Amino acid sequence: MGNSILNKARYSNNTDEWYTDYKTIENEVNHYESQFYGKKILCNCDDPYESAFAKFFLRNFNRFKLKKLVCISYAKSAMHSSEDGRGLLLEVDKMPIFESENINNKEMIDKLTMNGNIRKLVGDGDFRSSECVNYLKESDIVVTNPPFSKFTELFSLITKYNKKYLLISNQNAITYKEIFPLIKNNQARVGYHFGDMAFRVPDDTEPRKTRFWIDDSGQKWRSLGNAMWLTNLIVSKSNSRKLVLTHNYSKENYPKYDNFDAIHIPRVSEIPMDYYGVMGVPLTYLKYHDEDMFEIVGEANHGSDNEYDLFKPQIDGKETFKRILIKRRKREKEMEFRILDLFCGAGGMSYGMHKNKHFVTKVALDINEKLAQTFKKNMPDTELIIGDIQDNNVKEKIINLSKKNNVNMIIGGPPCQGFSLKGKKLGLDDPRNFLFIEYLHLVEELQPSVFVIENVKSLMSTSNGWFKNQIISEIKKLGYEVSVGIVKASDYGVPQSRERVIFLCSKNKAISIPEATVDVPITVREAIEDLAYLNSNEGAFEQSYITEPMTDYQRMMRIDSKKLYNHKASNHSQVAIDKLSMIPPEKGKEYLPEELLGKQKFNSTWGRLKWDEPSPTIDTRFDAASNGTNNHPFLNRAITPREAARIQSFDDSFIFYGNKVDIRTQIGNAVPPLMAKAIADHIYKCLVKDESEGEENE
Repeated sequence: MGNSILNKARYSNNTDEWYTDYKTIENEVNHYESQFYGKKILCNCDDPYESAFAKFFLRNFNRFKLKKLVCISYAKSAMHSSEDGRGLLLEVDKMPIFESENINNKEMIDKLTMNGNIRKLVGDGDFRSSECVNYLKESDIVVTNPPFSKFTELFSLITKYNKKYLLISNQNAITYKEIFPLIKNNQARVGYHFGDMAFRVPDDTEPRKTRFWIDDSGQKWRSLGNAMWLTNLIVSKSNSRKLVLTHNYSKENYPKYDNFDAIHIPRVSEIPMDYYGVMGVPLTYLKYHDEDMFEIVGEANHGSDNEYDLFKPQIDGKETFKRILIKRRKREKEMEFRILDLFCGAGGMSYGMHKNKHFVTKVALDINEKLAQTFKKNMPDTELIIGDIQDNNVKEKIINLSKKNNVNMIIGGPPCQGFSLKGKKLGLDDPRNFLFIEYLHLVEELQPSVFVIENVKSLMSTSNGWFKNQIISEIKKLGYEVSVGIVKASDYGVPQSRERVIFLCSKNKAISIPEATVDVPITVREAIEDLAYLNSNEGAFEQSYITEPMTDYQRMMRIDSKKLYNHKASNHSQVAIDKLSMIPPEKGKEYLPEELLGKQKFNSTWGRLKWDEPSPTIDTRFDAASNGTNNHPFLNRAITPREAARIQSFDDSFIFYGNKVDIRTQIGNAVPPLMAKAIADHIYKCLVKDESEGEENE
């Protein structure tokens, strides 16, 4: 019966007075926390005094770093029946109090009313009014449970003004002509909660035999079995929502529709793994949709509702429930990138590329055994060579092992001390550039399909780009296409503004520099706030977690990590601690008395990290209080190796080994893994995925 009500909800008012529970909002919205940072939120609700949306965002205003919260009530709703026909407006752009989970709602609302945060609108608060549309235009994200009968009207307004949204709806909305085209083209998606959902209902709601109850306080409730959240925010796929195919196709088990060449799939779990034609699947499929595995072809609903509504689903003359039409993507050409990692250090570049399942490092080289020990323990399946690349025996070993392992990709950042104005006369023939030349010699010997060179940003501009152009010339002489550019780590989800130059070189076709993979940079707070409890000389190599993760980034960093490693604060001198205690949170040496400044010439010394910005570049002396801007945002110490590793985007399961100097060198010199992953993903897309799709379309 609950579903039948929802099926009629688009055309009637009988579900327009259903109010969302606080827990329902909390359980969904918490997944998107970082996407709300610095945003203006609009909630069209029934009464800011009672609305769970208003309560949630007021309680979490500072945690979500909101720029503004606007809640608009509708004067004619059952919850807020206005005598003068005017709606209410709650508008907050600063929330210094009321952080407690045990917040007294009346006290909070009284205070906000007294401060002028709650006032009357000119009109009745109908979302279609020009007054309310103006608030919509000023917002960034709309979060609400729209009246089901008015859902498409509000949705159309939101999309007209190109706003982000997180809306409660029934699952049938998926097939609405206003919404399905966006679903098909991956511009809208279902949220994390997809199914049963409880709502408070007005006191005059008539009792029902099913999906109705009254709680201990006398509040009446209804529930719906096919409710959902609809959004255009980013929805991460958890393991519980990954599609695992176990069935094989047979004509007997998968009948075809009467009027369209597609097979009928009764349940999502019964999607066959070996069928490449069109399939009609339940709406619940969208919970598991994998863009890499399936494309959405259209829908089978009315047969004429929109350009993607392809037919009315019938089998043997009997109409079936509406269906999403999907088609298995053709298998991409199998290709594994087997890597030789030169000058590997701790292994940041390899470790990041391994996050793409098509990349694996077979052979690695470093001259420093102390620094490479971390690589070996974290990536034990790689054959690690310790030695000088100039040594003929070492070079022969590299070549033999690479050929044995069918290496088809080389990565590395050869040191280039000769790239300076003084060195221009000799260029790549400068003896100080021997490591760079050795790298290119191995490229010539092994003829990989692709290679990546990572280096200092200044290489691009030195001598007006003369060195960059000479390198490009040498690479092209070897028969490779080359693209070169500066990449910024924060563009790829790394909480750090580190910039490096990369050369992407391929035999077959040019590979462009990867575009940013995140819209909003990850901040220091998102990266390390859960570790903010050690003082100088506290912590240990191995310890238990004592806090819960607070952000998606922290949760990602903790995946597969049962213990916390390398979270040991430096043993600072009392003088250093005293100096840091004089520097306010997120500030720098400008707060130190002149007599304590010493002879240091750099403005950035004794600086603290800023919570809500990406970190400056992590270097090899991040654990020294006087070095750069590597001190904790408010604790009187430098950041720990684990905090530095988090800022470099090493997850917590990656453990660093060696003494204090070894570890800080490993971390400071590393390529951020998430940046390396973005490079690997882009290489695979350019060389394999795009090419496979091109062949499919021929």
